[in-house]
Amino acid sequence: MKKLNEVSYCENPSDPAREEEKNLKFVLPQDPEAEKQIKLEGLTTDELLDMCFQGIDLKTYTGDAFTRSFLVGAINSAIATAEMTFDISIGLKDIEDEYHDVELGYFSSFSYTPLNIRPVKEVKRVDYMFGNRQLIHIPKDWIQTHASAITIFPTSGILSQQMENAGFILPYMAHSNYLPNGVRVSYTAGIEKKDIPYNLIEYIFKLAANSIFEVWGDQIIGAGIASSSISIDGASESIGTTQSAMYGGASARILEYRKDLDALAIALRRRFSKWNMAVL
Repeated sequence: MKKLNEVSYCENPSDPAREEEKNLKFVLPQDPEAEKQIKLEGLTTDELLDMCFQGIDLKTYTGDAFTRSFLVGAINSAIATAEMTFDISIGLKDIEDEYHDVELGYFSSFSYTPLNIRPVKEVKRVDYMFGNRQLIHIPKDWIQTHASAITIFPTSGILSQQMENAGFILPYMAHSNYLPNGVRVSYTAGIEKKDIPYNLIEYIFKLAANSIFEVWGDQIIGAGIASSSISIDGASESIGTTQSAMYGGASARILEYRKDLDALAIALRRRFSKWNMAVL
């Protein structure tokens, strides 16, 4: 147990040792293994800290630094949310053997095939199927790539003269208007980091930051504690925060970021979202 004079000496605001401690800059420990788990190649937790946590030390009220794996989890969750919100793939993904049905009018509309993952980066292979059997392999120079679909435009060969004859290409189609899993496509889709607009990066980081602030807000002086005070021999110190039993210490920042996210979402939907329509 410390003596009273030792406590007074350590807590003396004019103590040079305390002044030196104040000048020490807080640095979040690095964790290269955690960084490798980020779903978008090239994105780092340092970029998140630089954009959303300027001047904020991410540590618990006991002084322990937040882990990088916690930040990585928040980033990956934000990436997944952005992908679902804007119906895009953030980061490149290889899709093998994606099947689509063939319906009446398919061949007369240049085999227009909407794909599940977008934006489409490269189409590796397209095959016409009959059950589990490959009927025709489509040459790559026939394949036209669009943001979320492909079309087939024959450019050479005898087959190119028969593309509209469904009975010739798929015998089944001569007496049926529907063929399940009649087209098989393998492709690469997604956006690389260098092609991602800055406002989408900001959307991901601020979404991740809100998850982190929810935890950090409880670490200022302890979860659910609005104020704290200490008194020794007539000297006292009090700390008050905006924290309460209902709100965290970072609630104001979280609300500001939510407003930013709403504004960013409007612009990003104009850029990425597509109309999904069905006739009933």
